[in-house]
Amino acid sequence: MKNYWKQFAEWVIGSKHNIFQRARLKLTGLYIGIIAVILIIFSLTLYYSLAKNIRDNFEGNFSDDQTQELVITKTTERLQTTIFFIDLIVLLASSGLSYFLAGKTLKPIRQAMEKQKQFTADASHELRTPLAVIQTNLEVALREKEWDRGKRHALIASAIDEVKLMTKLTEDLLTLSKLEGKEKVYALKKIDVAEIVEQAVKKMRNIAIKHKIQLSVERSTASFIYGDADALQRLIMNIISNALNFTPAGGYVRITIDQRGGKVTIRIKDTGIGIAKEDLPHIFERLYRVDKARGRNGGTGLGLSIAKEIAEKHHGTINIESESGKGTLVTIVFPTIL
Repeated sequence: MKNYWKQFAEWVIGSKHNIFQRARLKLTGLYIGIIAVILIIFSLTLYYSLAKNIRDNFEGNFSDDQTQELVITKTTERLQTTIFFIDLIVLLASSGLSYFLAGKTLKPIRQAMEKQKQFTADASHELRTPLAVIQTNLEVALREKEWDRGKRHALIASAIDEVKLMTKLTEDLLTLSKLEGKEKVYALKKIDVAEIVEQAVKKMRNIAIKHKIQLSVERSTASFIYGDADALQRLIMNIISNALNFTPAGGYVRITIDQRGGKVTIRIKDTGIGIAKEDLPHIFERLYRVDKARGRNGGTGLGLSIAKEIAEKHHGTINIESESGKGTLVTIVFPTIL
């Protein structure tokens, strides 16, 4: 028995320091209070209604008024006791249900806050690294009394690269914030998806040539959807960039566009290093990077998150199939228009 009281005391103390537990208890109390008020009003109405019916039905059925009043009093007292115990059972049952529903109500909020907390920690970590590099370079520059032009150039170039990375990270964070914060972000208009893909490929062609990777696109006919051309081009370029970064020289990135059944499907297939099975469920998470040391460029870890948000804002879907060492297939589907 002492152990139960000890556990209860620990739970109460823990609740004081747990913001969600406190909120859950307050919400449970609110639910119970509402149910109690409704129950009292209903019970009083039921009691007075039934008591009146009992009095009306019993009047005139007994030889003397004293016996009649005694029977009516006992019957109404039993009624009162019955209603009280029913109310007590309902209140106890509703207390447990209220606690359960309060937990369900707060669960999405708790998950969102935990996700936001983790994201803030990850973002801080991502910004801390380039800041540390810049600080180190500046400290070296201050300590050096005499240094050649080549060394100075290397330090400045390294600092500039870190600033570019921080700028890219900041821009991507702002983009995600805009995408997630509004239901409608773009002014959608009729555009040809195939044309958007070809423009993206054209912009990425030089990078593919530089890394000796074959980049090609195959299209059948014009495929029209309602969309934002710039956003969709960014989506495609993010996917192509990932494919090029993780595909070794001599490989290929092949894009096909197909329209059927009221949908246009874009498939981006590469012969890269692939994604491990354990990483696949997390690839769309913000700041998640699959072993960035293996990539050609250290990205911000936000490219796929942005791509997913853009696809969803266009009522589309994006799916990734991959296996370590066997390449990756990205499938993007949008509803078409006539």
